[in-house]
Amino acid sequence: MTIYLTGFMGCGKSSTGRRVARALGYTFADTDCLVEETAGKSIARIFAEEGETVFRQLETEALAAIPQEGNTVVATGGGLPCSERNLSLMRQRGRIVYLASSQERLVHILLACRRDRRPRIAGLDEAGIREYVRTTLAQRESYYAQADRTVICDGMDSRHIADEIIAYVRALEELR
Repeated sequence: MTIYLTGFMGCGKSSTGRRVARALGYTFADTDCLVEETAGKSIARIFAEEGETVFRQLETEALAAIPQEGNTVVATGGGLPCSERNLSLMRQRGRIVYLASSQERLVHILLACRRDRRPRIAGLDEAGIREYVRTTLAQRESYYAQADRTVICDGMDSRHIADEIIAYVRALEELR
């Protein structure tokens, strides 16, 4: 079984995904890491040197290349599900879990992170990050809402978020 974690940048897909995979004995994959390995450079450099279009193509290729044998938890990039092709591929191959976070929580997290590693917010001040989160989340919400399961992350720590996903996956396993 493959579980795809989706959600806005900073919502905890990678850290939660690792925790869930470890608890379930699943393999863990991160599409951002796969893109960087394939390209031989950071996402920030891909954006700067080749642009978002090339990055999105590499992201789609990384998603398609994830092996389907065995059990895997996949942390996706924040914009990855905003493509019908990617959504369709994830639906065919597994279950999608959306880690939903409020704009305020996302802004708080993004203000505290290393922005130079996130090309879409590099160089933005607090007002710029707030505007970016507001507009981009509004654009992506309809894609995120197509998940099989939504986990509301506000007010929950990463352990509780992971526990909710683990319970969901175990329930799915019992149905198989």
